[in-house]
Amino acid sequence: MENPALEKPSGLAGVWGECIAEFLGTLVLILFGDGCVATFGLFTGIDPVPFAKNWMIIVLGWGLAVMLGIYVAGAISGAHINPAVTLAFAARGKFPWSKVIPYIVAQVLGAFVAAAILYFVYKGAIDNAVVHAAAGKKNVADAVGYVFYTSPKSFVGTFGAFGDEFIGTALLTGLIFALVDARNQPVQANLNPFIIGLLIMAIGASFGLNTGYAINPARDFGPRLWLAIVSGGASLTAYTWIPIVAPLLGGVVGAFIYDFTIAKVLEARHLHSVGGTETHGESVREATPTTETRGRSVRERGL
Repeated sequence: MENPALEKPSGLAGVWGECIAEFLGTLVLILFGDGCVATFGLFTGIDPVPFAKNWMIIVLGWGLAVMLGIYVAGAISGAHINPAVTLAFAARGKFPWSKVIPYIVAQVLGAFVAAAILYFVYKGAIDNAVVHAAAGKKNVADAVGYVFYTSPKSFVGTFGAFGDEFIGTALLTGLIFALVDARNQPVQANLNPFIIGLLIMAIGASFGLNTGYAINPARDFGPRLWLAIVSGGASLTAYTWIPIVAPLLGGVVGAFIYDFTIAKVLEARHLHSVGGTETHGESVREATPTTETRGRSVRERGL
């Protein structure tokens, strides 16, 4: 007698399950990422925390946030947790276009919910910051918007801000393509999220201060949308389009640059996958001939 479970697979095995993974992966990303920004901005000067007002808190915090978000969703959805990455993979034919919109919606929604959680967790510190804000910054978006979304320094023009986000995201996707290319010294075992976390740290250290390096439309727009609700739309400014459009364009360009340079060289040299490496979305894992993983159990084949 046939198993009914085999005849009617759960919807969680398809796009719905992948979207849940993208939602939770992005939620974890924003909780840790914007959480470290709250530490950076809301408490310095209130308590003697000597390390709080240090840019390396942001760089390290966001690197760890991305790493943890990828570990959450990697085996299920590839852990894009970034619309720019999703679009880049689709543009290069490595991801189905039919999944692009569901993934992006899940990512933005995850960022939105994470921002709401952080807002209520840090409500006391936010209210304190609004009370002590300079004249003209009594609106919550003006006083603490930097905790939730990015904005350029006053001396950085539109071209500089757009270029910073464009280049940062091009580096992100181009290097992700390099990291997950099984022909090009891929990261083995389960270290891929860690290396991508280091990549985020490198981008933050090199290109972070002009704009706050969104390099992820969901990371910026989801929290910005939440702040729009609690600030009467004050977070939706003339700058809002840049951390959306620039990363999307930069991500696609970075993917094309890799595929039409290094990838072509690898192809011309007839290089193949290293060992038993398998590539799934952004996850590169070492496939072993003697073991297989099912859920939480690892069993010897044939036993």
